Formats: sequence, structure tokens, C-alpha cells
Amino acid sequence: MLSFIARRLSVAIPTLLILVVLSFVLMYSAPGGPFNSERPLPPQVLANIEAKYGLDQPFWKQIVNYVWSVTTQFDFGPSFQYKDRTVNDVIAQGFPVTLTYGFWSFVVAVVVGVSLGIAAAIKQNSWLDYLAVGISVGAQVLPNFVMAPLLTLGLTLGWFWMTGAALLPGGGWEGGVIVAACAEKDNFCFGLPWGGAWRFDYLIMPVIALSTSYMASIARITRSSMLEVLNTNFIRTAKAKGLPMGRVIRKHALKPTMLPVLSYLGPAFVGMITGSVIIDVFFSTGGIGQFFVNSAFNRDYSVIMGITILVGALTMFFNLVVDILYAWIDPKIRY
Repeated sequence: MLSFIARRLSVAIPTLLILVVLSFVLMYSAPGGPFNSERPLPPQVLANIEAKYGLDQPFWKQIVNYVWSVTTQFDFGPSFQYKDRTVNDVIAQGFPVTLTYGFWSFVVAVVVGVSLGIAAAIKQNSWLDYLAVGISVGAQVLPNFVMAPLLTLGLTLGWFWMTGAALLPGGGWEGGVIVAACAEKDNFCFGLPWGGAWRFDYLIMPVIALSTSYMASIARITRSSMLEVLNTNFIRTAKAKGLPMGRVIRKHALKPTMLPVLSYLGPAFVGMITGSVIIDVFFSTGGIGQFFVNSAFNRDYSVIMGITILVGALTMFFNLVVDILYAWIDPKIRY
């Protein structure tokens, strides 16, 4: 297993280095600059600003300095637009938000998707199968940029028009926070055994909007994989021995069923953990997706590069985790 991990790392590390170099080259090649505006700066002022950020140095020296600071110190440099803040500060502010709703989106997508897929496969061609497939197809054709406004119209504006009070907040972020106590008649607050309470009303709509399309894909993959496994010889043998169907599913069918699902969960987990630009912008959560969009408009190239490298590193890391889980479930893959 250690040699298997070492081989994967030997590929991931050079790939990450290439990603850092390509990100810098592409940002350097983009037209305009971070300090260009409708009203051009005086040449002396522009020269002083470029000298401050090291943009007056030769290209090769800039890229060497950037790669060295990223790979040795994990320092993405200063932001060009957010004064007195570094890219690390921007990521530290936005990433916990996207990590929170991305994690819960992943949990909801996996639990609901796998459950729907298994139920549909076990009860093939029954009303439960048709219901699960219908839910999956409906969720698949409603991406997050459609789900987000629909949820806001229904649970915020529509509910307000009918009852005089919104059921869920339509924007902002106080999701997944610990408060001293639940307010009176607060349906979205749970007391904790160790004291305090957990509020999650700001978390519900971003999680639903982000998880539905992933949940649908997981359900379809699980259903097709489970149907294939249930028709194999070792499952027929287990049934012939008189084992209960629940034990056959848990002990024999579930592991091989999850192999193709795992290959999808790697990039899906990264997509949900790093957040969605649509979710961050539409719900004004303050996540890294919102910083990414603002940086693109403001030509804050250092923030764009930092977030791009972060997403690439997370993608490689979770693909490595998926490879390790693959090898653990099916030892033949190690060789």
C-alpha cells in the first residue's frame, strides 16, 4: 500500500508544480493588468506600484519567485485590490464558508443518492424504482443556477407573501454557527448536549441547490452498479444459501457496488467542498467563489491564481484518496 501511495504522489507533485507554472503564465499573458483602469495612472505612479509588487522584474524571475514562495512557504503573495491583505487572508476568510456548506452538500448527496440508487435497484421495475429514477432525472435537469432562484422564490418570497414571514433567509451567511441558545419558536435551531445551540437556517438552501445535481448522478451510478452486482454469480450463491436480502446487500453487494461510485465521488467532493460560484454569488455567502468572481472583474490576478491552485491541489488530493479507497476495497488494483 505504501508503494502504491508513493507512486501516486510521484505523479501528483509534478502535476501540481505544472499547475502553478501554467496558472502564472496564463495570468501573465492576459490582456491588461491589475492596475489598469478607465483613467490611466501617471507613469511614475504605475512604475512605483509595479516595483512594490515586483512586477517590474523580468518574467523568468517573477515566475521563479512565485513558484518558490508557493511551494516552500505556501504564500500566494499580496492581493492587488484588497489593500493590506494577502491572498492567504482572502482564502482563509472565504474557504471555511465553502467548506461548511460544501461538506453538508456532500453528505446529503451521498446519503440520499446512494439510498435512492440501492432502493431502485432492489425494487427494479416497481413503483419505488420509477419514483427514485423520476427524482434523479428531475434533480439532474435542475442545476444549481436554476435551483437557487426557485428555492428563493418558493421558501423566501413566496412564503413571505403567503404568511407574512419568510421561511428561510434568501441570502447572507450565518449557517452552521454555534449560538448561546435557541430563540423562541426557532425551527432551525437545535440545542447541543454540551451546551449552546446550532443554527442552520442559512445553510439549507445553499446545500439543497448545490447537492441536487450531484445526488442525481450518484443515484443513477449506484442503481446501475447495484443491478450489475446483483446479477453476478456470487450474489446468486449467497441467495441460494438462504441469506436474508439485507445481509446480502450489506455484506456482499455493497462493496463492489461502491467502486464506480467512488470514482465519481472524488471530483464531486472537490466540486462541492470548493463551493460553487453560482451559490456564493446568488446567496451572498462570502465564500471563495464570490472572491473568485470579484477578482476576475477587478483583475486581481494573484487571488485568481491562489484560488485556482487551491482547487487544483484539492482535486489531486481527493483523487489520491479515491485511489487509496479503491485499493482498499479491491486489492487487485494495487498491482
